[in-house]
Amino acid sequence: MNSRFLGALLLVILFSACQTTPFWKDDTTPDGGTQWDSIDFKMEPYVQGMLATPFELYAISENSFARLNSDLEVIERRLFLRPSMSNSLPALSENSLVRLIANDQGRQIIEFHLTRNATEVHNVLVDTLPAPAGNSFEIESLTAAPVGAFSNDGTLFLMPAKVVPARYFSLFLFEVRHNAQHNSFASVKIIKRIDLTDVVANAEGVVKSVKFLNGNFYVATQQGAWRITPAGVAVRKFPQWKEDCFTFQGDLYATGAYEFDLDKSIDNGLTWERMNIASELQHVVVADSMIFTQPVLGQVFSVMPKDLKKKKEIDYPAAVKPTSPYFFGLVYFKDRYYFSSDEMIFATDRVVVD
Repeated sequence: MNSRFLGALLLVILFSACQTTPFWKDDTTPDGGTQWDSIDFKMEPYVQGMLATPFELYAISENSFARLNSDLEVIERRLFLRPSMSNSLPALSENSLVRLIANDQGRQIIEFHLTRNATEVHNVLVDTLPAPAGNSFEIESLTAAPVGAFSNDGTLFLMPAKVVPARYFSLFLFEVRHNAQHNSFASVKIIKRIDLTDVVANAEGVVKSVKFLNGNFYVATQQGAWRITPAGVAVRKFPQWKEDCFTFQGDLYATGAYEFDLDKSIDNGLTWERMNIASELQHVVVADSMIFTQPVLGQVFSVMPKDLKKKKEIDYPAAVKPTSPYFFGLVYFKDRYYFSSDEMIFATDRVVVD
């Protein structure tokens, strides 16, 4: 169902601020000589994700969404009417974002928002999604996991959902269309439901990652990994536990639960070959020409050398607590690396490791 907020409500949920001094300098410089800066605003309770577009930096939390220009001035800071479900990580694209919330009756709602128009929202009740006979859907929300992933152009969105009481997973492929100015939804519709009956929904955290890489979606789970084309054709590529997929220098990689379970594809995911090296890669972000890894989503980022074997710890500023469970944002924007830690965002033009 669609809901357009009245213009007057914009005053409640949206405020903008311009900053003439977007950075303050960290008082201490780590021993490695790296200069870290901090953006002069915080997101409560913590940053859940970031995105670098060609001209703006986005940041999102349970309660708010912010857009910053290339000078790191805050051009919009939007307060959401309801917080997202605490462990569900939002999905960001240049023109749209998706959150998972619950209404007063506890029913899960998928919220499609426009990034440049706070008054335009498209809501989908999860339990009204078209389900197999005798079943309904719910979204996992007890472990930190992305609600889904957008295609590069933001016109497709893939979302996993748990089938209950049958206890397996399905994937919903949405088509998201805007008007020419990207300030209104033209349509948000499901174009395919993909049933993964082999993925048993017997615990939380079964789905490990959902990504769009080199023109296709990849879904990694505790019970295998799938390649899904933009037309919704799904092919199982691995039967074993896979943590994540990523692309680096044109090739694709799939990480697993064990050190010797790193696979590589040189034909865009059609075939895969075990690399037979001990690798500490788990959940991966590639920013500019650097590979970063986390053992679990939300834990501190490390740098992975290009041999993909043993990670190296980053020389963070003093304000960062490496034991925090809230490292969810890492992007490369205007020649700098941006890391979120708890409610803050730090930036540096050079990442130094211990």
